Formats: sequence, C-alpha cells, structure tokens
Amino acid sequence: MKNGLPGIGMRKIKSLLAVTLAFAVWQVIRIWVPQFHVHPLFGYIYAIIEMRDSTEKTRQFGVLRIKATFLGLAAGLLALPLSEAYGAYAGPGIGFVLTDLAIILIGVLVTLWLAELLRCENFCGIAAMIFVICLVRDRSTEVNIYVYAILRVFQTLLGVFSAWVVNTLICPRHEGKNG
Repeated sequence: MKNGLPGIGMRKIKSLLAVTLAFAVWQVIRIWVPQFHVHPLFGYIYAIIEMRDSTEKTRQFGVLRIKATFLGLAAGLLALPLSEAYGAYAGPGIGFVLTDLAIILIGVLVTLWLAELLRCENFCGIAAMIFVICLVRDRSTEVNIYVYAILRVFQTLLGVFSAWVVNTLICPRHEGKNG
C-alpha cells in the first residue's frame, strides 16, 4: 500500500475482466432470448467471488463450487413443487409465510447435510444458498418458477466459468509465482 491506500493489483483487474466476460457472453445469449435482463446479476457476483490468486485454486474451487451449485439446484427444484403446493393450500397470510419458511429451513438443513456428505468441503454454504435462490422469488411476476431457478443457477455457472477463463487462459498465475 502506497500512502495508506490499496493499489489496483492483478486480482482486481482479473475480476473486472471476468465481469466483462460474463456480461459479453450474456449479451450473446440475449440475442436469442432478448427478454432476459440486461445484466446477469449472479454471473457478476460469482465472477468476482470465484477469482482466486492462482490458476490451481481457481480450478479446484471452481469444480467444488459447480458441484455445490448443482446440488443446490437439484434440492431446490425438488422443493419447488412442495413450496408451490403448500403455498396454494395455505393461501396468503401468516400461514403461507410460516409454511414457506419451514420448507426453506428444512431444505437448507438437508442441502447442507448432503453437501457435506458429497464432500463439497468449504462450499456447503453455496449449495444451501443456491437452494434458497431457487425457492425465494418474486411471486408477482409471470416467470415460470423452474425457468427462474435454472436461469439463476446458469448465471452462477457463467460467473464461475468467466473467472476460470480469465484466471486460467487469459491471465494465468501458478502457485508460488509473483504477479
């Protein structure tokens, strides 16, 4: 740090490149599906989160994150019909809110347990987070709940892939090397 201010190092620059790549890929996808939002929010988030200080860590953590993401997606897609059915049964109000919360809490617990069982190591929380992302949504929109859940997970994978491309192919840095 010069003058007490942090510098702009390679990791920050690589994060910007990964976000830019996620944006560019998303815009190509929007050519075929123009109704998608302009910005892939989860793509940006995971492009930044997944940026590591070496190529090896990016590969290792990327594989675990993807494994945890698919686990969270599977658990979320299995819980969606249950959430919808009980939500319709309970109707609006406190009964719906409590039922939805119970499904989320049980689902988070089961997803965390499965992630640990599948040796997702430090990414058990990611699996549970993806589960929650699948279930918690704006119910006022007309978007199909399954499409919405899969789209969010696809954006997560886009972010992980963007970080991997930048950290492995564009700006590789191996363990123990400076730069």
